[in-house]
Amino acid sequence: MSKDLYTPTREEKARQDFVLSLKLLTNGLVQHRVREEYQSRLLPDLEARLGRVPRERAEVERPLARSVTFRHWAALTHRSQSMMWEAIEATTQRVAAEGAARFAQLRAGGVRRGSLELDPSLHVPPPIANCEIHRQPGGYCGPDDPNDVTAGLRAIGASAIYGTGKGQVRTPRHFLVTQLLARFPGLGEPARILDMGCGVGAHSQSIAREFPGAEYHGVDVAAGLLKFGHLLAEERGVPIHFHQRDAAHTGFEDGSFDLVISNILFHETNAARLPQILRECRRVLRPGGVMLHVDVPTQVAHLSLADQVMNDWQVRWNGEPFWTAFAERDMQREIVAAGFDESRAFAEQVARPGGKWYVFGAVA
Repeated sequence: MSKDLYTPTREEKARQDFVLSLKLLTNGLVQHRVREEYQSRLLPDLEARLGRVPRERAEVERPLARSVTFRHWAALTHRSQSMMWEAIEATTQRVAAEGAARFAQLRAGGVRRGSLELDPSLHVPPPIANCEIHRQPGGYCGPDDPNDVTAGLRAIGASAIYGTGKGQVRTPRHFLVTQLLARFPGLGEPARILDMGCGVGAHSQSIAREFPGAEYHGVDVAAGLLKFGHLLAEERGVPIHFHQRDAAHTGFEDGSFDLVISNILFHETNAARLPQILRECRRVLRPGGVMLHVDVPTQVAHLSLADQVMNDWQVRWNGEPFWTAFAERDMQREIVAAGFDESRAFAEQVARPGGKWYVFGAVA
């Protein structure tokens, strides 16, 4: 196995580590001070003015956004995101030509463990088609060059900074796997797994290794991510079949999967496709098959109004167009509406190292 393509030099790693430290400060102490200012100064003023405790995000958004502490947090959040992409870009541009050469060689022939199916005619839905998610330069789809893997390089670089910068702790076993084993002890070895919105497939590799006997399929609309995901999986020796398809309309046969999963997909889709994706999960699952999704724990029922304001800020300024709308969805209700039995469906926030995840799913 060759060295991973995205491998920062010592100088590049030092710069990326600095950005990570800045993000940890911003998402930790600075964000906490926003909460403190809201509780100690802004909330009493609002209660006096309203004659009651504020109940809606809109009632506190303007006063909080005008505070110096909030402005400091917003400026640091925005600038640290820009710095992250600048630091990642240095590594990306240095290895881009080598990445194109490796991918071209992979396409040219030889035995592969998995596969890659691209569909240039696929209609890529918003927000993937028209938004730089997380403000990733150029977005997820990448240029038309058939060998270009820069979109995937940027995404894999961000995966080492973005989540960790929010306090997430890496664990030997992927959180989704621990939830599968805890919730479905009789799951056994699934024969076929479908990973919705798999991206570059870094999490897919972890899950595929847990179920080595399974035929593992990953779908995503972004060719730029899939190309790099295929290259990375092949070079690491993990058999994954990548498909450029819409998770709302995968084209797989009815009842053809034992397990359908996703990892942080739903907050990056849109209002129209969210229920469609859940219905597609129901359609492709065999009777008794399992659906499990893990996503960001931003649900408004679990957040203070100050945190709701900070999360909603991400929609306008940090490349998260569906962040608030997803946070306001009742996913258990959505799952039942998609055709799953209410008694076999669930949606809840679950503690994990460094914070929480939102976990939802059902048995078909």
